[in-house]
Amino acid sequence: MYLTLVDILLATSIVQSLALAAFLLLPETFRLVSNRLLAASVITFAAGLGEVFLYATGLALQHPNLAYLGTLIGLLQAGLLYLYAQSLMYRDFRLVPWHVVHTLLFWIVSAIFLVEYYLQPSDVKLQILVNRDHPGVLTSPLLAAAIHLVVLGYLWATIRALNRFGTTVRQLFSNLENKQLAWLRTLLIGYSFVWTISLLYCLSAHVFKSSASAQWVSTVGAITGFSFINYLIIHALRQPAIFSGLSAEEAQLAQGDNDGHATPVIAVDRKLLQQLEAHMTTTRPYLDANLSVEQLAHQLSVAPRELSRTINRGLGKNFFEFVSDYRIAEACRRLQTAGASTTILQVMYDSGFNSKSVFNTAFKKATGMTPSAYRTRS
Repeated sequence: MYLTLVDILLATSIVQSLALAAFLLLPETFRLVSNRLLAASVITFAAGLGEVFLYATGLALQHPNLAYLGTLIGLLQAGLLYLYAQSLMYRDFRLVPWHVVHTLLFWIVSAIFLVEYYLQPSDVKLQILVNRDHPGVLTSPLLAAAIHLVVLGYLWATIRALNRFGTTVRQLFSNLENKQLAWLRTLLIGYSFVWTISLLYCLSAHVFKSSASAQWVSTVGAITGFSFINYLIIHALRQPAIFSGLSAEEAQLAQGDNDGHATPVIAVDRKLLQQLEAHMTTTRPYLDANLSVEQLAHQLSVAPRELSRTINRGLGKNFFEFVSDYRIAEACRRLQTAGASTTILQVMYDSGFNSKSVFNTAFKKATGMTPSAYRTRS
């Protein structure tokens, strides 16, 4: 059998996926729920790529009983990615029996494939494989559209949950390094785009049928698979263990600030704002790079929720923005008085920042120029 570059790319991605899964299932990594879910996700991803590989190489026609198995197993991926994201966001996340609902798509489509394909005679199976216009999907455009829409719905729900998580950590922490899951959101947005293109192709393939279209599907699948698994390997394995997600108390605190019951700032809040401003000016707790709303509340002898609400509603800022403003002001003062031997990186650390990208972005937003330009002007 002659393998094309597309076939080799598919095979490489499958091997990488299985190797990553094997690593995640080692005893020292298996203990984390997130690693087990990620391992399951990449195995289902490898199965989906395997379907495209069988389709591209023509092996599906030689082994019709293997056809569609990759597709069916791959249907578990969307739900697994959703649960994986939850396990990264929340420290107390545990798999429970009701999570089996996320396998519903798999069971429904499996039942359809069992009746429409696997229980059919061999000659009928071969005819179905010859007539299909998309790898892993029966010739029904309604079934193809339904599968795509459910997967896209899961991806949208996961991206939305990650967006809410990003907002939450900004309400609780002044240091976002190791706490954001922007890499996963980016991955899922790209994946959603590919699934959208796939949906459009499935619908249009019933109008425009050609062998070029079939090759196009295999090529896109190979490129997508290779990009997805390598991006996942680079970022998922770098996911820090320092921050293991929000605790139940932290999640509840953030939820209390987003309960939708906005109330005007009362007199006691005004006093707290004055106390807060005096404390920030004299004690300068913002110089602690890991300052959290809970730590600051303890310093002020107030409840964390009360402090968080006061900052949100009294100042119109989240906790990260509030602390960042003080750090930028500190950095400006230090840049104005720093000697020639003092580096901007040193100023950044001395001002409470510990991420160069966060510092540069916040500084330019506040001053309209980069730290280097500001220093030169001063």
